[in-house]
Amino acid sequence: MESFETIQNKLLRAISESADREKIVRLWKFWNDENSDFSVSEPVSFYDSERPMTDEEVDEYFKEEVVVLPANLMKMIERGMDDVKNGKVYTEEEIDKMDEEWLK
Repeated sequence: MESFETIQNKLLRAISESADREKIVRLWKFWNDENSDFSVSEPVSFYDSERPMTDEEVDEYFKEEVVVLPANLMKMIERGMDDVKNGKVYTEEEIDKMDEEWLK
């Protein structure tokens, strides 16, 4: 006879791979039958106890934050943007070629 763990794993795999909705629903009903000692309760929903947010609360919750970067970082970003504007960029092929040369 197969071990308990083997049967358990096979059952879990069969359930997760099944596309038979009715079979899964019947198994769920069997498992949660009032006369069954194997009851599995649904997790308590986080949202059941909360009231919906008002429009103002949603706006406040999702408002954009102002991010202030240090001056040296802003200077680096501006220098990079200038490089892009002036065409001081490499193509992916050029970078790949440089990588090949470097790895030799």
